[in-house]
Amino acid sequence: MLEGGEDGRDGEDEPMFEEPVEDLSNDETEVVDLGLTPQERERERLLTEVATAKETLESAQQRLRTVSRAYTDLQAEMTSFRERMEARSTLTSELQAFQMAKTFFDPVMNLKRSLVAGNEGESLAQGLKMVHHQFMEAMRSLGLEEVPGEGAPFDPNLHEALAISPVDDATLDGKVLVVHTAGYSVKGKVLQAAQVVIGKLQDGTGEA
Repeated sequence: MLEGGEDGRDGEDEPMFEEPVEDLSNDETEVVDLGLTPQERERERLLTEVATAKETLESAQQRLRTVSRAYTDLQAEMTSFRERMEARSTLTSELQAFQMAKTFFDPVMNLKRSLVAGNEGESLAQGLKMVHHQFMEAMRSLGLEEVPGEGAPFDPNLHEALAISPVDDATLDGKVLVVHTAGYSVKGKVLQAAQVVIGKLQDGTGEA
């Protein structure tokens, strides 16, 4: 009887243990299934994607507005900078023109007074010499320089050879002997080449 009783209890205990587990599993599955249908899950997924896309679009639009404002500001700054440079260039040109006119004003006025006075002879010559000197001083203030003349080595960049003269002195070979027309340069640029005669050592000369 005890064995039979134990068998009976064993037979009853097993179903009592297994059934609640199966029921809980089935109940949870049913709750999930009843709580959100496949159609609703798809709808929620689509709504989430739409919301994400909307946020992405708004963020992109905000960045675009920021870039657009930055580009507009840059364009305005470039325009302002160009206008400032043009204004400065105009002012510089005007100042240079004024300075140039001021430099030559006195010599020109003196020349005009000499011509109006109708001076003749020595007085006129002295007046013109004075005006010439004033003009040269004015041009020197602008950077005018006379290129090397007599005794300087011949330089085709500074001199124009009108003639070649034979010399017996070796130290005069290739040197400027005579300047027919003075040459001038401004800031290292030749304004007028000097017209000169250069010396050339004759063959057989200069030997002991």
